[in-house]
Amino acid sequence: MMSLPYQPHILVADDEASIRRLLQTVLEARGYRVTVVEDGLQAAACLERERVDVAILDIRMPGENGLDLFRRMKPDCPETAFILITAYGTVRTAIEAMKAGAFDYVTKPFLVDEVEVMVERALEVGRLTRELDRLKRKVNGQPGEQLIGQSQAMQKVFKVIGRVAPTDAAVLIQGESGTGKEIVAGLLHHYSLRREGPLIKVNCAALPEGLLESELFGYEKGAFTGAARSKPGKLEMAHTGTVFLDEVGDLPLSLQAKLLRVLQEKEIDRLGGVRTIPVDIRVVAATNRNLAEAVHSGQFREDLFYRLNVVNITLPPLRDRAGDIPLLAEFFVQKYAARVNKGTLLLAPETLALLESYHWPGNVRELENTIERAVILASGPVIRPEHLPDEFLEYTEGREGGPSGGRIRERGDTPAGRPGHRTDETAAQPACEFPYFREGPLPTLRQAIQQVERQLIAEALRRTGGNKSRTARILDISRRALQYKMEAYGLEKCSG
Repeated sequence: MMSLPYQPHILVADDEASIRRLLQTVLEARGYRVTVVEDGLQAAACLERERVDVAILDIRMPGENGLDLFRRMKPDCPETAFILITAYGTVRTAIEAMKAGAFDYVTKPFLVDEVEVMVERALEVGRLTRELDRLKRKVNGQPGEQLIGQSQAMQKVFKVIGRVAPTDAAVLIQGESGTGKEIVAGLLHHYSLRREGPLIKVNCAALPEGLLESELFGYEKGAFTGAARSKPGKLEMAHTGTVFLDEVGDLPLSLQAKLLRVLQEKEIDRLGGVRTIPVDIRVVAATNRNLAEAVHSGQFREDLFYRLNVVNITLPPLRDRAGDIPLLAEFFVQKYAARVNKGTLLLAPETLALLESYHWPGNVRELENTIERAVILASGPVIRPEHLPDEFLEYTEGREGGPSGGRIRERGDTPAGRPGHRTDETAAQPACEFPYFREGPLPTLRQAIQQVERQLIAEALRRTGGNKSRTARILDISRRALQYKMEAYGLEKCSG
């Protein structure tokens, strides 16, 4: 189901019934949704309850005056534009309020046209502010720029994202920790029709059950000890946008039932509340657990599972797409080199070989942290193995010791078309395939990789007649990486 165009919400708080009726009539005629209240307490309840784009507050009204209400609510309602209505005798107060962040003020008696223009301008400023935020995000990096991969598994993921993003279908993202589930959720929202609405993220595993319930569904004042005032929940805050429920497999059974009702009825009940609140949200959930097994064992509701799993996106672990590691590594090198003003940095061939042969239990997140550390530690233009954490060398040395020396990558995981990157040597394997290793002392792994890599590049250059672009494509590396390796191996004379 597609969401309806967003209807701006205007709150009018004034103790004079004639002013309330006049503003409601005029503003509703312009297509706005208008809520009118007669005192400060009702206005506060409205601001706490739902999103308000423009709040028109009379400074002098019973319950809580407009100025105190503005000052109290402004920090909690950063997207609300406050317009104050004042009499001549309180203009000085209104000006002080503007210094504190109020959008504008109008003095009684006022022209209706004046208020209409003011509201329209406030909405336009809000729209431009959101657009500016969107452009800032674009300059700082598109969401999902780190979702990189040429492997078939990732290409399949990209296609599913492209097809499902513009719809309102619920999506369940599955994958190990660090594979990029939150990035996928951001992409689904960014390319959806709800992109102008909020993207609210909730980590269901980070909070105890009682606190998670109030975070998700909100509460009314006095609902429990410490509830000094009403507060909307994350689901309510996501109205017209997307809510991302991370680690949804850890959601307690009692809250699963309440979430199911929200998805079915599209309305929520705050803790301690006496009325239901309609919500228009899209739900994207993620988990590193096998939810089908959780359903089978009774730990997750079957009906909720099917509600969340309308479209399933499963992200592969990094060890199953090792061919993407050079692309990811190069991206992170450039990202962090720019961040610390180190100019152009390159990965030494032996460093890249270590990165490709590692098993990456922490997936892409671990790779990014490793590259960030290496960029900081590198003192020259090249990142070398000594800039990697000790566990890389320990892992490699353990694998050299035989099958018991560490996890051995399966043959199918070896990057395609990369001779010399076999990692499944075992005692049961045939003798060495390279004749020059059969006599004399064995080279170290690093020396062997370099020998094979040099021969492979030289052969590829010979077959392409020295064409670097074609050679780089054949070897599945960047042209810059090829240039660096040619210089390192003294192969410049092989190019045309």
